[in-house]
Amino acid sequence: MENPRILVPTDLSELSLTAFADADYMADILDGTIIPLYVYQPEKESGSFPTPPKPPRHIADLEKELEAKALEHVKDERLEPVIVAKGKPWKVIMEESEDVDMVIMTTHGRSGFSRLFLGSVTERVVRFSKAPVLLVEKESKIKPLNDILLTTDFSDHSLQAFDYARSLVKKTNAGVHLVHLINMQQFKKITAFENQVAVVQERLNSWVDDYLPDIRSNITAEVLPVNSSVHEAIVRLTDQKKYNLVVMSTLGHSGLDYLRLGSTAANVLRLVKTAVLSINPKMDEGPGEEHQNM
Repeated sequence: MENPRILVPTDLSELSLTAFADADYMADILDGTIIPLYVYQPEKESGSFPTPPKPPRHIADLEKELEAKALEHVKDERLEPVIVAKGKPWKVIMEESEDVDMVIMTTHGRSGFSRLFLGSVTERVVRFSKAPVLLVEKESKIKPLNDILLTTDFSDHSLQAFDYARSLVKKTNAGVHLVHLINMQQFKKITAFENQVAVVQERLNSWVDDYLPDIRSNITAEVLPVNSSVHEAIVRLTDQKKYNLVVMSTLGHSGLDYLRLGSTAANVLRLVKTAVLSINPKMDEGPGEEHQNM
C-alpha cells in the first residue's frame, strides 16, 4: 500500500464521479496516484455504460472530458493519464486492475442501481479484480479515516484483510474494531455458549498479538454473539456506529461462499451504507469460461 496506483472507473455520471473524492483522499494518505478509466461498448452491445460517437476524434474529446471531471475532485499532481477503452466494462476494468494496487468505484452509476441490487459490472469487478476494490457511495464518509471495522473468521484468507487494515492504520492512526461473530443458535445451553465465547476471545486476542502487534494499541478485539446471520450482524454494527470503512475478505473459511448470492461478503456489499474495502484472496485467478462471454 506504499505509493499505490489507484484505478477509478467511471461512466461520467454524477453518481460514479463521487468515487474520485475518496480516491483523492486515499492517494493523499498513502502517497499514491489516480488513473481515471472510462469504458465504452460497441454500439451493437448493450450495457450500463453509454456508447460514444464512432469517429476517432471523439475519443480525444472523451479523454478531455474525463480528465476535466477527475480534476474537479483530484489534485493535478496525483493524476495519471486517463484511459478511454472499448470493450465490456467489467473485463476492461479487470484487465487494467492487473497494473494497479487498488480499484475505487461507486456501487452504481448511470443506471441508478442501488447497492441492494449490485450491478453486473460491480459484482464481477469485485470477484475478479487483480487488486482490492473499495466500494463507495454518496452516504459513505471515508474522510477522515478514524474508525475501521475489520472482520475475521480465523481463516488464512482473512489475514490478507489484516495487512490492508494495518497499512491504513499506520498512515492515519485510525482505531480498529476487530470482530469475530458467533451464532448463538448453535448452542443448546447458555453455559456452553459462554464458555465458547471465552475460548474464542482468547484466540482472537492471540491473533492480534501474532499478526497485528505493531498496531495493537489501535485495536479493540471482540467476539460478538449474534441471533441472526453474520451479514445482518455486520450491517447492524455499521448502523450502530458510523465506521468510515469496513475491511473484509471476499472469501471465508469454507472457501465456498465466494460472492455467491447469500454469502456473507456479497450481502455485506449489498446492504451496508459504509464504504467497503474487499480483498479477494483469489486475485491471481481469472474468471472461468462461464463468465468470459457475459
